[in-house]
Amino acid sequence: MMRSLLDKAVQSGRLRQIDLYGAVFVESLAGGDAPELLIAAALASNAVGEGHICLPLAEAQAHPLFEPGQSVQIPDCPSWRNSLLASGMVGMPGGPEPLILDNADRLYLSRYHQYESLIAEDLRRRSMAEPAVDRAQAASLLDRLFGSGPEADWQKIAAAVAVLKQFAVISGGPGTGKTYTVARILALLQRLAGGRLRIGLAAPTGRAAVRLQESITQARATLDDALGAAVPVETRTLHRLLGYMPDSGRYRHGRDNQLHLDLLVIDEASMIDVPLMAGLVQALPEGAGLILLGDRDQLTSVEAGSLFGDICGAGGQRWSAPFCRRVAELTHVSVEPGEQEGSFGDSIVFLRTSYRFAEKSGIGRIASLVNAGDPERLTGNLPLDREDFVSVQPDPEMFTTWLAEKVCRGFEPCFSASGPEEALEALSRFRVLCAVREGKAGVAGINQLAESTLARHGLIRSTDQWYRGRPVMISRNHYALQLFNGDTGIAWPDTEGRLRAWFRRADGSLEPVALSRLPEHVTAYATTVHKAQGSEFDEVLLVLPPEDNRVISRELIYTAITRARKKLTLYGDRSLLAAGISRRVVRHSGLSDILWQVK
Repeated sequence: MMRSLLDKAVQSGRLRQIDLYGAVFVESLAGGDAPELLIAAALASNAVGEGHICLPLAEAQAHPLFEPGQSVQIPDCPSWRNSLLASGMVGMPGGPEPLILDNADRLYLSRYHQYESLIAEDLRRRSMAEPAVDRAQAASLLDRLFGSGPEADWQKIAAAVAVLKQFAVISGGPGTGKTYTVARILALLQRLAGGRLRIGLAAPTGRAAVRLQESITQARATLDDALGAAVPVETRTLHRLLGYMPDSGRYRHGRDNQLHLDLLVIDEASMIDVPLMAGLVQALPEGAGLILLGDRDQLTSVEAGSLFGDICGAGGQRWSAPFCRRVAELTHVSVEPGEQEGSFGDSIVFLRTSYRFAEKSGIGRIASLVNAGDPERLTGNLPLDREDFVSVQPDPEMFTTWLAEKVCRGFEPCFSASGPEEALEALSRFRVLCAVREGKAGVAGINQLAESTLARHGLIRSTDQWYRGRPVMISRNHYALQLFNGDTGIAWPDTEGRLRAWFRRADGSLEPVALSRLPEHVTAYATTVHKAQGSEFDEVLLVLPPEDNRVISRELIYTAITRARKKLTLYGDRSLLAAGISRRVVRHSGLSDILWQVK
C-alpha cells in the first residue's frame, strides 16, 4: 500500500525518483515490508531536495506528498520514533546507520547529519578561541583606522571582534560597509601579526568573487600606504580555493591536505550550502581565523540548508558581559550585554547603518518595510514614488508594450558599446529580475520578449541564435573553464571578428571563451532573483507574476530590492506583494540549536 502511494507521488511530481529508490533500498536492508521506515526514508530524502537538512517527524503529518483524500496513516512521534529505532536502519547521533534520529525527533540522511555535526563542532571551537594579542597596540590601530569618538561605530566594533575572536561573523544589509570594514580588519590583523599572515579571500560564485575583489581594492585605496600595502586583493571562488576535482567530486584540500592559510575571509556567506561548508571547515587549519560576511535577511543557498541564518541566530546583538568589557577596552565604547558568559553570539556582529541609501531613499525605505514583515505598512507606502524607487500596478493590456520600452532603453547600451569590456559594464547597469521562470512575467517570457523587441529595433538579427551583445548566464559548472552556475558574460567579436563569450574573472580581467566550449547556458536579459544573488546593478526592474506563488517570500523580495544600487522599479500587484512578505523561507536543520545551545 505505502509503496503504491509513493509510486503515485513520483508520477505526480511530488516526490523525486531518487527519494523513492533510496527509501526502497533502506527498506530492503531492514528485511522488506517496513512501511513506517519506507515513508520516513522517502520523506527524509525529499526534505533534502526541498532545501532542508532534516525532517522533523512532527512536520510529516502536514507534508503535501499525497493527493487530497488519500488515507495515509503516519504514526504519532513517540511510536514512530520507537519503530524507526527498532528497525536497525535508524540510529542515534554518531551511529553508522543510514538514517539518524536526534533527541529532538529530527530525522537525517546520515551524511547530512555528519555535515551538520562537523560544522557545529568546528565553529563552536573557533568561536571560543581568543588569540593572544597586544590589546594596547590593537586599540591604537583601531583609532587610526576608524577614528575615535563617544558614539558606537559598529564597523570599528566589528573589527575589535575580529581581533578578539578566531571566528567572526559580520552581517549587514547593502551599503553597511562590510568589505570596507574587512579591508581595515585585514590591515589591522596583518600589522598585529608583523605582516606574516597568510590571508585568503573567497566567495561562493565567480561574480561574487569579482565584486569582493573590486570592493577590497576600493577600500584599500582609502588606507594610508603603510597599512594598505599589506591588504591582499586576489580573490577566488570557494570551489577553486578548495581545489574541486570534477572527475571524483572531491576537493584537493581537506583534513589530510589543509589550506596554507592563517586567515580566510568569505563574502556572500548566505550563499554557502551545508555540504560546501563542511568541506571548508575540514580544509581550514585548526589555528586559522575565519571571517564570514553576509546579509542574514537574504535568500538562503540554492542547495540544502540555511547556514548563514542559522549561524546568525535570531538577530540582534547577544554578547556576554565579559566580552562586552573586552570590546570596550579596545574601542572605548560600552556595549550592552545580552547573553551569558561564553556565548556563541560573542562572534556575531550586525552592522546597522547603510551608507548607500540616504535617509529619504525609496529603496532603503522599502527594503526596511519588507524586512519588518508588515504588509499594511508596506502597501501603504507603495504609492510613494521617488527618484530611486517606482511602484507600478499591473495593467495586463499594456504589460507587453510597457515592458518592451523598458527593455529597449535598459539594454541598448550593451549593443552600442565599443568593445566587450564596455558591453559587460553596460550589462551590469540594468537587469530584469523575476520571481518565476515560466509565463509572460517569468524569465523565459521576458527573455523572449527582449529578443523580439531588440530585433524589431534593429539591434539584433532575429534569425541568429548568437549575436553581438547577447547576454548569457552559465547554468552548469565547468571547472576546467572556471565557469560556474550563475556567471554572466556577453557575446562579442574578438580582434579577428570571431564571436566569443566574454566573462570577467575574479582578478578583473576579461576571458573570451569559444561558443562551442560553453557549458549549459541561457540568455540573460532577465534572470531569477536567486541567480542574481551576489550581484548588484545600477537599476533593477523587479517583475512579479500575476498570481501568487509560494516561491514569492520576504527573503526573495528583499534580495531583489537590494540588488539595486541607484533605482528600483517594482511591477506587481500590491496584494500579491503583501502575501509574499508574510511568507518566510523555512529550512529545517538542527544547526542553530546546536550553535546557540538551545535545548
